[in-house]
Amino acid sequence: MDFSSFHNQDQDGWSNPDVAHRRLQPINLAPLKGAIESDPVRARVLKVLIEDGNWVTTADLLKAARQERPIVGAVTIGTMLNGMNELVSSRLILSRTSLTSGIDWAEWRINPDWLEPTRKLLQMMRRPKFRPASSEDFPGRNERLLEDST
Repeated sequence: MDFSSFHNQDQDGWSNPDVAHRRLQPINLAPLKGAIESDPVRARVLKVLIEDGNWVTTADLLKAARQERPIVGAVTIGTMLNGMNELVSSRLILSRTSLTSGIDWAEWRINPDWLEPTRKLLQMMRRPKFRPASSEDFPGRNERLLEDST
């Protein structure tokens, strides 16, 4: 049997040109920065999501969130993650549910297209804040300035 007529010679069988050439929709992560800074639970949950980029269960997110605030439930997690999507007006955080386990718990992950920018945002937020220099940082500075002017 000859299947050569079904094979497209222009395309590699292992690549999908539609995926390779798709353009990412622009996303503004700036509003997310403010939400993370104001709520340590959001920051902790987001850190869990970006660790490896794979699907994370709601139970795992609850464990992390309860390290910051002991009273956090599954509804709070879902509301928080959907709220982050609304902040950036995008599907930054994806979800799926599995009814086969008998428990209707969701799994969550960062959209793979936005995983690296989200990681960079959290890395940027972990850097020490800029602190302007004061006269205490330079002992004797004022005395030296007065001596030089005379």
